[in-house]
Amino acid sequence: MQFDMEINANEFKEKKLKVLANVPLKVVIRDDSGQLVEEFITKPSQMLYDLAFLTEKMVVEVHLIPGNPVEFYPVVNAL
Repeated sequence: MQFDMEINANEFKEKKLKVLANVPLKVVIRDDSGQLVEEFITKPSQMLYDLAFLTEKMVVEVHLIPGNPVEFYPVVNAL
């Protein structure tokens, strides 16, 4: 199953990422030049992630981690 998404920082009002997924996802935050700012793995038991450091020129990427069986598409929202 293919799942990759990109969210521009200007879509975040509360600077929080909401994730509903039964598998861990890889979250990568990059600045406007493509440099890595932060990277982390979500947990299926946690839904909200604080991105207080997010600035308007950053991009949040969300990717499936290869090798994890996926029963349904993850739901990811910018809050």
